[in-house]
Amino acid sequence: MLAEDLVVEVITDLLDLPGKTLAAGTPLVAVDGWDSVNALRVLVYLERETGRPLDYERFAAAATVGDLAELVDRTGAGTPR
Repeated sequence: MLAEDLVVEVITDLLDLPGKTLAAGTPLVAVDGWDSVNALRVLVYLERETGRPLDYERFAAAATVGDLAELVDRTGAGTPR
């Protein structure tokens, strides 16, 4: 699974969003239900799915879905366990 697909799936599932509403260019602030609590839920779930820790500072600085996917890729965590 590509990192972008994983990030989209995690956000969609955790925030109970309709399918196919997110893309790499989607700003996180535009995602329905995206707030600090849900962002942490996404972080924890991504770490659990990939089996690797993600850099919190970079995670918090991400502006788009694609930024999160790039972070997952850079940690070598693009492939879930």
